[in-house]
Amino acid sequence: MATLRDKKGFSLVEFMIAISILGIGLLALAGLQSTAIRGNRTSKDVTSAILLAEKKMEELKNTSFTALANGTFNDSNNPLTSTGGTGGIFTRSWTISTYSGSTYMKQITITITWTEGGLSKSASLDTVISR
Repeated sequence: MATLRDKKGFSLVEFMIAISILGIGLLALAGLQSTAIRGNRTSKDVTSAILLAEKKMEELKNTSFTALANGTFNDSNNPLTSTGGTGGIFTRSWTISTYSGSTYMKQITITITWTEGGLSKSASLDTVISR
């Protein structure tokens, strides 16, 4: 008859240590997952903001030079969705000014702002156009 000392396998203590190590590893992975999800959301919002700014920039660049009045303007559809519709989280504004005193050049700055996690975020694009 075999005694307990001759048995092969894991003891209860070894099993409990293995389960504890596995549990700690799984908790770490869960923390990394939530960080990745937050990072993806931030990336999506920044990409949407840049696309909204680019869309307005192209619209203004295709406007005749003489029709571009100096000043600061807000989008009439604010707040905007990521596709430019009303009811979203983005606010779009732009400033048109004479560039370096030249009557032949204008500077356009488009700024998109939004709130994420209680923090105000913004993205902006600048360009100079000429007659």
